[in-house]
Amino acid sequence: VRSCIRRVEDLKGRDIVTIEGLEKDGQLHPLQQSFLDHDALQCGYCTPGMIMSALALLNKNPRPESDEIIEFMEGNICRCCAYPRILKAILQVADSDFHRTES
Repeated sequence: VRSCIRRVEDLKGRDIVTIEGLEKDGQLHPLQQSFLDHDALQCGYCTPGMIMSALALLNKNPRPESDEIIEFMEGNICRCCAYPRILKAILQVADSDFHRTES
């Protein structure tokens, strides 16, 4: 759920995972690492939203095709137009041994 459309009082008593919460024991989450590997975070403004949306997609469908990724990510805007690199980063994780994570 995008934080920009949720009221704080609606989240009372619920677990909230942020971009900072993906790192475990000093190791980046596979999506975070993939974004670095593919230089998919030019200015970084959209990166948290892109990664969290990609994680939501991969939790629903661990092996999405490119067109599914593009459609799912449609609500996220990258002002630097790094879309091809973002797509490659997500596809790399989808093609890996990525397993569902809590979110």
